[in-house]
Amino acid sequence: MADKTTASFMHSLCMGEIEEDILVPFPKTAESDKELLKGVLGSVESLLKPHEKDFREWDREGEFPPAFIEELKQFGLFGLVIPEEHGGLGMGSTAYSRTLQEIARYDGSVAVTVGAHSSIGMRGLLLFGTDEQKKRFMPGSRPASSSPPSA
Repeated sequence: MADKTTASFMHSLCMGEIEEDILVPFPKTAESDKELLKGVLGSVESLLKPHEKDFREWDREGEFPPAFIEELKQFGLFGLVIPEEHGGLGMGSTAYSRTLQEIARYDGSVAVTVGAHSSIGMRGLLLFGTDEQKKRFMPGSRPASSSPPSA
């Protein structure tokens, strides 16, 4: 049995081993994330549904309008994994993944944009950034004056 806190399913898979006990049972959303997730999922629709007809055009153009990126930022979607003490929502992995699934229901490109920001940009800062870098870059990911999204 693999140690779930240190084992990597992908590493094992590349080595020709399938560590099923890492995947089963499927991860459950932490109790601390359930209420937050409920509010975020309920609010994602109000943010993205009005843009449903815009997404195809934006995909053809290959670019989101700056005003839409600002909407995502103001909503807090670029602060999903950022700890609350740095102005983010502090979501765990399961709640974060569920949020990206809901975003992808409306548009895959939006989900990729939010996911890349969180995974490539913020995750590196969270894991390897200095305290000075965190203070400098994290507060801008979600407006300090806004509260978490709610239904």
